[in-house]
Amino acid sequence: MTSTDRSDSTGRAAKGERTIGVLVVDDSIVFRTGMTRAVQACAEMELLGEADGGESALEAIARLEPDLVVLDLLMPDLDAFGVLRALHAQDPPPDCRVLVISATLDDEAERELLAAGADACMSKASSRASICEVALRLVGH
Repeated sequence: MTSTDRSDSTGRAAKGERTIGVLVVDDSIVFRTGMTRAVQACAEMELLGEADGGESALEAIARLEPDLVVLDLLMPDLDAFGVLRALHAQDPPPDCRVLVISATLDDEAERELLAAGADACMSKASSRASICEVALRLVGH
């Protein structure tokens, strides 16, 4: 699994800056590309990088320190539950919000994800604009 650094700088946006650093994680190149384009189209967001699986997401989160992670629920190497467990096991846990997205999201899965530490959950069927709107609310914009 791999991650791609898209920012000119490492680390999260400095406090007081307007842009929100975002990491997009999905094993589907189609969705990952669509979501990265949506992030790039949002003036308040900066795409810091992409990852194609849970393990590469954990590495990218440590390296890039994003403000927000848009995380796919189901991935072959490590799913969103595994990523959330690994993040919350760190001392201290990373200071980022996690928006879990899934094509198969139901009420029970959403409850379990929120209990596991996700900040919000959305269906992949949601419009990219809706996903960006929720993402901005999560980080207080």
